[in-house]
Amino acid sequence: MLTRGLATWRRLARETRSDTAVEFALIGTAFFLFVFGIFVVSIDQFLQLTLDDAVRNAARQVQIGSAKTSAIFVSDVCSEFGFEAPNCANSLQYDVQLGNYFGTMSPATLTSAGTLTYGNSSNYPAALVGSSCTTTSAPEFLLVQVAYKLPFEILLVPGGVATGNGTPALLSTVAVDMEPCVS
Repeated sequence: MLTRGLATWRRLARETRSDTAVEFALIGTAFFLFVFGIFVVSIDQFLQLTLDDAVRNAARQVQIGSAKTSAIFVSDVCSEFGFEAPNCANSLQYDVQLGNYFGTMSPATLTSAGTLTYGNSSNYPAALVGSSCTTTSAPEFLLVQVAYKLPFEILLVPGGVATGNGTPALLSTVAVDMEPCVS
């Protein structure tokens, strides 16, 4: 019985017709998973860079007084980010705050589910509505935080690997100062 098993094993060991298929099955799977991982991280990084640029430009519009309402702010962000982000206007979460110094502001936080919890009671300050610059003599500071929950989740890739913040959402923050009005 043992010699019969050894003979069968030797015969199979000499067989070389399926070497390539076996090697591909062992190595090809890992290679395709590696390429897929690079693709997912690349898409997420592209979306993050696009969101950062859109938020920076929208914060500038708030700073110069063009974005006087939350609807205009969302429109400004989604006009640049909307092509890459389906349903941008409904999925965008944002928090815009004004303060005399950064210590008076409570930054919004991102939960593990990708939801932005607001640092203040309103996500768009009433002080910005109808104004084009700050009316106080001292400069005020503007903190803009925008989160966008990714429309797709890949179960094999943890959310933190792709987004960098440990959640299935992209987060962009811009902090600028708003100079007082010049008389």
